[in-house]
Amino acid sequence: MTRTKSIINDLAAARTKAKDRPELIVHAIEILIATGSGIDPHVAAAVRGMKVDQWVYLRHTKTFAVFIDKKAENAFEVRALTTPLNELVDEPPLMFEAGVFEYMGLFVCDGLVLNPAALGPGYRAQFKAAYAAIRKSGRLHARAAAFGTTSL
Repeated sequence: MTRTKSIINDLAAARTKAKDRPELIVHAIEILIATGSGIDPHVAAAVRGMKVDQWVYLRHTKTFAVFIDKKAENAFEVRALTTPLNELVDEPPLMFEAGVFEYMGLFVCDGLVLNPAALGPGYRAQFKAAYAAIRKSGRLHARAAAFGTTSL
């Protein structure tokens, strides 16, 4: 992969490549371990379990963002890796591609947001209704069930 002058673009391109070829993640972790760089087991598990997909970013609170999966079956309270999402992209609701992973019992967004699209009033109303149904049915996930298990 050819590097550019933008670390964000390079990371997004690498993530896209790894989405199609997850064995690249395993290989990269093996290289880190073999060269003595090491990697925290929790970080390795988070990277291996990352789900890169289309998400609906419904709203933002003081401590987390509400993400709904593309089938509108589950919602997640997602934390930011570094910069809060409401500082990275326009105000929700939006749909975009991002990586979400479990780390230390929390759901975290990798912050690499691709192709954000604003959702109009009709979609906003549909996703708000879907979110209410998701919450009522107990499919709002505030914390990961356990370390190392993927519920994404």
